[in-house]
Amino acid sequence: MGQSVKPIQLSSQSPDNRSSLNITNKITGMTFTILGRDPKTGELGIAIATYSLAVGATCPKILPGIAVSTTQASTNPAIAEEIMELIEDGTDPVQAFMESLAKDEHTEFRQVALMLPKGDPLVHSGANIKPVGGHLNGNDCTAVGNFLANDNVLSAMVNGFENPTTASAPYPNLANRLLSALDSGKQAGGQAGTEGSHLNERSACLIVGSPGEKFAIDIRIDASEDAIPELRSSYEKYLPMHEFYLQRADNPTSLPSQDDWANSLDS
Repeated sequence: MGQSVKPIQLSSQSPDNRSSLNITNKITGMTFTILGRDPKTGELGIAIATYSLAVGATCPKILPGIAVSTTQASTNPAIAEEIMELIEDGTDPVQAFMESLAKDEHTEFRQVALMLPKGDPLVHSGANIKPVGGHLNGNDCTAVGNFLANDNVLSAMVNGFENPTTASAPYPNLANRLLSALDSGKQAGGQAGTEGSHLNERSACLIVGSPGEKFAIDIRIDASEDAIPELRSSYEKYLPMHEFYLQRADNPTSLPSQDDWANSLDS
């Protein structure tokens, strides 16, 4: 059996009662992540950037309308997968979170976060997470990171989510808020190497799921020298086609071609 999980942080969403966690010691991961939700639409989402490659394949998990999670630092995807399976089977989310971590033999090297449609996020940062590391809650979001360049990265991400500057709509959609948070984290210093020098974000991922949709928006940059702007560019190209792909899944016989659909949007 794994060890009991004491470092879980259950924190208020209130901006006046935010909590962060700074821990010392050594680890090989370096990642900054924002988990968020939109109470108006029911959407849940996550955006991640890291020096490691193909982050979207291992860290994020989502059940649209139900839960979104990340497992990072020394990533063990099985933790988040089990959390989601237990929640989907009806287990209380806090219990699912605790049980899944308790089965892991190396929780001191893990950073795990879970956000639900309502209530406080659940965050575990193990004792061997590399500083600057921890989390910071905001309104309907939590920023989580390790191996960060400085103490300002997490607060910049929360501010970027709450006050996005890159979205065109008066009330930006969740995806734009998540991307704004990544942009802000990068501008605040992002992630650092063992000697304190900046590390490029070589991979990044954006996932946004809506209740009742067959599949989530899932955009990944797996190998790059500057993944965050590529992630935004890919999202902006994909977004107009998301509805086409959803409709194609339900009724493939009555849709125009992809090119005709795209051309109709431009007309």
